[in-house]
Amino acid sequence: MIEPQDQAQRQTSLDINHSFIVQAPAGSGKTSLLTQRFLRLLTRVRSPEEILAITFTRKAAAEMHQRIIESLKLAQKPKPSDEFEAQTWLIAAQVLQHDADCEWHLLQNPNRLRVQTIDSLCANLTKQLPVTSHFGSPPAIQQDARPMYTEAARNCLQELDDEDEVGEAIRLLLSHLDNQLPRAESLVSAMLASRDQWLRHIISGHSAVFNRSTLEGVLQRSIEQVLFNTIDALDEGHRQTLQDLLAFASSNMADVNSPISQYGMQADLTQADASTLDTWQMVARFLQNDKGEWRKQASANLGFPAANSSENKQEKALFGDKKKQYKALLAELADNTVLKETLSWVTCLPASEYTEQQWQFIQALFVVLPNAVGHLRLVFQQQGQVDFCEVSLSASYALHDTEGMTEVGLRLDYQLQHILVDEFQDTSETQFMLLKDLVAGWQLGDGRTLFLVGDPMQSIYRFRQAEVGLFLKTQQQGLGEVSDIQALNISVNFRSQAGVVDWVNKAFAKVMPKEDNLYSGAISYKPSRAFKQNEGSDAVRYYPHPDRPTEGQALLELIQQIQQTSPNDSIGVLVRGRSHLLDLVAAMNKAGLAYQASDIDPLSKRQTVIDLMSLTRAYLHPADRVAWLSVLRAPWCGLSLNDMHALLAGEPNTNVWDLLKQNSRLEGLSDETQQSLQHVIKVITTAFEQRDRMSLAESIEGVWNEFFGPECLTNESDLSDVQRFFDCLSELESAGRAVDMTVLENTVEKLYAAADVNAADNLQIMTIHKAKGLEFDHVILPGLDRKSRNDDKRLLAWLERPSEASGDSELLIAPIKETGSEGDDAIGKYLNKIEQEKSHHESQRLLYVAATRAKKRLHLSFCVLFDEKKGELKTPASNTLLGLLWPMIKADISVEFDSDNLGNKESVTHSNLSKLNINKVSKVDNKYLDFKQGSTCTFKKQTQLVEFDWATDLAASIGTVCHQLMGERGLGDVCVVNDETTIRHQLFEVGVLPQKMNEAIGRVKQIMNNCLQDNRGQWVLNNAHQHSAFELGLSGVVKGDIMHCRLDRTFVDDGKRWIIDYKTSRHEDDNKEQFLDEEESRYKPQLEKYAQLMSAMDSRPIMLGLYYPAFGGWRSWEFHCD
Repeated sequence: MIEPQDQAQRQTSLDINHSFIVQAPAGSGKTSLLTQRFLRLLTRVRSPEEILAITFTRKAAAEMHQRIIESLKLAQKPKPSDEFEAQTWLIAAQVLQHDADCEWHLLQNPNRLRVQTIDSLCANLTKQLPVTSHFGSPPAIQQDARPMYTEAARNCLQELDDEDEVGEAIRLLLSHLDNQLPRAESLVSAMLASRDQWLRHIISGHSAVFNRSTLEGVLQRSIEQVLFNTIDALDEGHRQTLQDLLAFASSNMADVNSPISQYGMQADLTQADASTLDTWQMVARFLQNDKGEWRKQASANLGFPAANSSENKQEKALFGDKKKQYKALLAELADNTVLKETLSWVTCLPASEYTEQQWQFIQALFVVLPNAVGHLRLVFQQQGQVDFCEVSLSASYALHDTEGMTEVGLRLDYQLQHILVDEFQDTSETQFMLLKDLVAGWQLGDGRTLFLVGDPMQSIYRFRQAEVGLFLKTQQQGLGEVSDIQALNISVNFRSQAGVVDWVNKAFAKVMPKEDNLYSGAISYKPSRAFKQNEGSDAVRYYPHPDRPTEGQALLELIQQIQQTSPNDSIGVLVRGRSHLLDLVAAMNKAGLAYQASDIDPLSKRQTVIDLMSLTRAYLHPADRVAWLSVLRAPWCGLSLNDMHALLAGEPNTNVWDLLKQNSRLEGLSDETQQSLQHVIKVITTAFEQRDRMSLAESIEGVWNEFFGPECLTNESDLSDVQRFFDCLSELESAGRAVDMTVLENTVEKLYAAADVNAADNLQIMTIHKAKGLEFDHVILPGLDRKSRNDDKRLLAWLERPSEASGDSELLIAPIKETGSEGDDAIGKYLNKIEQEKSHHESQRLLYVAATRAKKRLHLSFCVLFDEKKGELKTPASNTLLGLLWPMIKADISVEFDSDNLGNKESVTHSNLSKLNINKVSKVDNKYLDFKQGSTCTFKKQTQLVEFDWATDLAASIGTVCHQLMGERGLGDVCVVNDETTIRHQLFEVGVLPQKMNEAIGRVKQIMNNCLQDNRGQWVLNNAHQHSAFELGLSGVVKGDIMHCRLDRTFVDDGKRWIIDYKTSRHEDDNKEQFLDEEESRYKPQLEKYAQLMSAMDSRPIMLGLYYPAFGGWRSWEFHCD
């Protein structure tokens, strides 16, 4: 086997006596590197728990954990011939020997390997010290905490009338916002969502004077950094020429009040302190126009009089010479792109001090925002839930307080000897500080090591507060106490063929900046070297189109061509934004092309869910006219526009529900329409009568079933959408509060239609962010000419950036401009320009991530516009991915369509009214209605009848909590089986009554302890299995019936797919075998249906199992498809 060209660097990274930060570009095998490093460390440590590997996603953690276990299993076999595998085998064999000597039994106890996400680590730390980390007991983590932010902001602003510091600050805040209370609430709510970025800075100052001097100091250093860069870009000869020209221009300016007149004569172009800002801004305007381009003429407005303006020959000659010198200087500076860029920054630099009005508003925010945080924590306590941000902040408190390291911090410091961090380029400031806390007690030469791996060229998560500058800073200075960290670069790409690698090297050397910049997030390109050979020409292809529909159809044909010529090749369609897929997805759906889509199709845009939302709104708000019209228009009723007009004629303001009950209005409608409406009226009337007897989710599901909603579904995806909607509704109700439609709409908007599990996985559609870490034979990038969305306004514009020193980060802030004010907003504009530049650099990296997913071919698709005046294609917008590539590829773009047809035309979608014929719907199997005397109906919850006396509500609640705890344990989260406070909280949430609470707690503890001590239980919960999943939802058709199910546990072990159901039932007598035989007969049909669904997406042999953790009961059998 040929060694990769960077083999020396790879070997160096396995030296476990030293700490490293490794820059590993796309396709370079960083996970394998981390695995080998982890294995090498296992040969030295006294216990596996001395090593901690941190990732940013559960998938990455599971993959690393699985690779470690697979490597250990590999070492039990003969040495492989592959050189890389042989190296891994050798290290793993040493681990097994050390494992045997120390009696670790890692293969039997894989959970001793500490590979976890940073969120899981934070949650674990928080649970270890609940008092100092601000939680009484471990709370649930809320994925969408926006309703809690809004409630906290509203509660805070309600102190408006208080005669204290907070009330006065709120009144000033509202005055600044033109007394727009809803806007203030929205802005404060948004600030709470990102409080980890500003809270520690606000509470660190002990006085207004300190805060102001600190913040203005940061502003001053930011200004001076730009000025220093400008001086560096100007060589000595040009600097002297420029000073001479400025002195001349200053003495010849007609306007004595102009900046050139004021600063030109005394300009010292060697000084870069903030006090010289006016001088440098004058220099920038002297050399550049308002658009930031080099000037072309020396005019009188710049201090260069026309030669004929003087009758003196010497003066005429002097004027002419100075103009020539000025033009010559501009010609020499024309290629100085660095100076051009820095001068454009100089022109937008603000003053280094806040105005009094700005500072008063900032002071008010320093009072209001911490108060809002206090209200948010009260909301957290009331609801027993927190957001990820609070968990991260509390983890920091758990490790370190005002007096230094806490007991937990000291204990962890004693235990941890080695830390590995994957995807380090995605670290946020809060996470960076947590890592610093973890190594705070380390000392040089104590044998402990830090291993950081990542690729700053793939840092694309700024929306999650990832700060790529921290990677650069760590390369230069180390991390906290680990100052002796060594920087390594590996460069070989094992993924892509040489043609793709060569194109990426050529393109991104131009797309990305020439130099790194800690503050702007600029990351220079580091070229890769291909390990694979070139697979022919056209590794990268361009596809220009005249409009969106044409692009969609052309890409459909491209996909079909690839599938025909290379049926086994994988295809990934990657986009920057989900909306960029509309035309392609429409073309694929029309052609019946099956694909898997990950978080692409918004649930709120699916017609079935739209109808259910309308039904829910009409049920909750009977006077909502639009909601009722949508209900009547839906397929279960399907009123035509003429029928709706007849029903509503002359009653523009009357409640639709009231109109439906007027027989006279129905008589003029067709018999079929009347029948449909009578059915709707009957079902809704019954639902209203039983409103207080059922939950909202049960009521809406019952109404939907009585409307024959399932019969209106056209495919399995519709069924999955419906189930996700009802799951969402149930979860919102589980908090014990009335469902608010706004909250429901916001929640549903964040959900996406499930992937088609029956579709093969060789055609996948996803966002570029989702594709990170994946690879495909063919990558298609549609809509490269699409623009990205702009960020929303914030109450306080801020920029947290790494400081030059090794200490904490610095905070640049600017208050939002006063509503209706014409005042100066220079600081805000400056921060906005910085944000725009950071976003621009991240767009470069996003394009790099997309391009480097390709193994064989990269296909770039876009729409173009034709400039009729110039007779050429228009240059794409600079804030598009195509705009980044255009300078390099425009010469290769040829178009064969007429210029008259060039334009970004959007597609038009036509819809037809769908109506269900209820007379053709069979009512024999209706499970939701129990007719009595032919006129009344009762809704039923679709549940399975249980015959055994232990299967009571209490047993069901115990089972629910045990399922939750088993899932938490399996996913790597701390499962506190002996923490009665946690168990009590979870049992309370599922409705256990106080008089039954102690019994329930005891049962849960017994079941969980039995499970965790049982070898079979450990095997079932082991998340290191391949394709491991807990509570996996599946939808499909089984024997003609649409079915949705949720698997307690599934994974692949020894080449077989396992599907396991937990049953928390007890059995008191000695005849357990007979009991288990009966249980197998009882549940076998259910698990066989699960297996039929799974067999549509997994061709492996399928094993089915029933596990009873209360007494270690087990039954299993192999599924055989009919």
